[in-house]
Amino acid sequence: MSAEILLDPVGDLPAPPDVRVIETEVDFLRLVLTPHPLLIRGERLCAWAEAFYTLRGQPVRVVESPTSILRRAFPPLSAEQARELAQKIGKNYLSAEEVSSAFVLNACFPSDYTIWQGTPSHQHAASWLLWLLGHTPTEAESIVLKEFASEMKRRSGEAPYAKLYDAENALQAKAWLWRWLGAEEPPISDLNEFPLELPSKILNAIRDDWVKRIVATNGDFFAEMMPFPLPLALRQELARLTANYYQKNAYQLTRTALQKLSPYLDSQTLTSLEKVLPPSVPAALPEEEDSVLDWFEHHYLPYRRWQAAFGDKTAHETVVSCAQAFSRWLLERYPRWLLDGDRLAFQKSARLATPDALTLCVILDGLPAWDAEWLVQELSAHVPRLTLLQKSYCFSAIPTITEFAKEALLKGVPPQNASQTTPIGKILPDNRSPKNHLQEALAGQVWFWRVEQPDKAYHFEQDDKRERQVRAELQVIIDEIEKVVNEIPDTLRLNILLTSDHGRLMNPRVSRRLQVDAEMQAHGRVAWGNFQRAFPETGYIVSDNAEYVELYGERFGITHNLRIAWGEACFGNDARTEAYPHGGLFPEEVIVPWFIFERDAQAPEIEIRLTGKGEADMSGEVTIEVLNHSPLMLECQEIIFSHGAKLNGTWLIERLKETTFKTHLTPWPNKSNAASLTATFLFSQPNGVTFTRQVSPVLQIETLYESPDALLKDLDL
Repeated sequence: MSAEILLDPVGDLPAPPDVRVIETEVDFLRLVLTPHPLLIRGERLCAWAEAFYTLRGQPVRVVESPTSILRRAFPPLSAEQARELAQKIGKNYLSAEEVSSAFVLNACFPSDYTIWQGTPSHQHAASWLLWLLGHTPTEAESIVLKEFASEMKRRSGEAPYAKLYDAENALQAKAWLWRWLGAEEPPISDLNEFPLELPSKILNAIRDDWVKRIVATNGDFFAEMMPFPLPLALRQELARLTANYYQKNAYQLTRTALQKLSPYLDSQTLTSLEKVLPPSVPAALPEEEDSVLDWFEHHYLPYRRWQAAFGDKTAHETVVSCAQAFSRWLLERYPRWLLDGDRLAFQKSARLATPDALTLCVILDGLPAWDAEWLVQELSAHVPRLTLLQKSYCFSAIPTITEFAKEALLKGVPPQNASQTTPIGKILPDNRSPKNHLQEALAGQVWFWRVEQPDKAYHFEQDDKRERQVRAELQVIIDEIEKVVNEIPDTLRLNILLTSDHGRLMNPRVSRRLQVDAEMQAHGRVAWGNFQRAFPETGYIVSDNAEYVELYGERFGITHNLRIAWGEACFGNDARTEAYPHGGLFPEEVIVPWFIFERDAQAPEIEIRLTGKGEADMSGEVTIEVLNHSPLMLECQEIIFSHGAKLNGTWLIERLKETTFKTHLTPWPNKSNAASLTATFLFSQPNGVTFTRQVSPVLQIETLYESPDALLKDLDL
């Protein structure tokens, strides 16, 4: 077999192993008749050799270097770039038919074979964009990549994803991907969901740009993206980023926005957003006096609490406007209330006595409405024997500081009359546990328990510990109330009133910038003294600079004229600040809780079973089992049966255990009324309160004359 003769007219084909290279006529003549395979280079020499071997009948093969083929396939390639690619391909011979962009790229990036051999689709286009973002190709590779993208776009035809193959480098790929995911304008809306998981680096970059758009749209970006084809995981991520924005900018959150976010948030995040969701802006202050307390509880207070924690400047201005409207409303009516009514706390305390019950009035110093709400919930949960009978609010005496308001509350009169009036009930020692003192208390009496908390915690606790300390102090109060409920005699009907002498401003940082004149005393947001001023008929004047309002004391039931902050500042003549002060006229300072609990108002939980056996219309014995789950000793006084029979007695039912007693019932029910038979029990509690329970007895009924079938059955015949 003759040796292979290769002709390389271009002269750049690398010599294969064991092939002799001929580049001159001399070399050709020296080797032409040897048995070695030859590579003949150069156009002139190849033509001479081809003629020579043709005449001898020996075949030759014209070959072309990979570099040459690559340059012909990809004209923008330089010779050096073609040699770079040829080296990566690593073949001695190439045919023009096998050289394609996919062939070359597979040689350059063999691990990404599925991209180079794939067909155009949404998923393939997504892979293409991610690949471009994850690689930095050389200039030579970039030329082939551009050809590959053009080919994919041609093969895509009119498909929506065809435009994605316009991306030929990382910068272009980022622009298209960002538009596909809505992170850059203009977004693309005619594609399917992005089908692949994003690498962490790209996802983090997407997050950053999403956040920019969330901020730029005040959180509305999530709603704008609802029509866009985001996969669930990415939409959940976008929802989480939007939730983070609303946590820091709660005043932008709306119920509609929260409803759109909710399907994509975990329960914990959703709950936290519910807490920061802005309530409705308070409705206009009503004119009717009975409606204002409802406005405070359901309109002003929820918005005020939200504003204090999350609100912006606009929300703060809304609160101040509402508060000052309320202040004017109050000042116009307060003098009339002093003459008659029960809207003021001290007027209510004057009517506290209940002939058949002991009333314990717990006065928590400076208890604001928001803490009162928490206290009621905790008390109801921890002391089940207490039932909340009345949850309402009323108005404190003016000014809203302890020195004036507490004495009025204890004595049931306006502050100006307090010094000449005796208390309306017995006053327990300050801050001492009341349970021991109440052992000898009697029905019809009113006892006052004054507690210096939470006022002390608000005034003196450090900012970062204040809320925790307030809750701790209130928990102590709950524990003491529980002792009272469980340890004073059960024979007493017991009512417990929770109230306060004043509320406090919901603001953790208030400046003490209002000047106190030499002839005046001051505390928090009020100053008082005998300064002279000509007052109009209303009895009050708002200062020209709207910093404070001055009140004519006599018209407002006080021995001194007052100067009360009109905004949120305090009196003090210094640069310090004060946390949650009081003394002013804001609703949360003036309106105080009036929450009444009754001990053992709810009937205790018991289980009853009534069984027995007797002769129809005659007599029989019943067994009654009562399981008493309550800590109260009960008395069963009467049992009335629906067929007309009645049992009277004084059967004692032990606490926290089962009691069984037996008695005779006459007449015994017959079979005609047995199916619908019921028994109604009348029980009394130690305090005299009664309640009933109805059960269906399980009674066996015997008859004197049995039917023949029954007699035969008894004889086993």
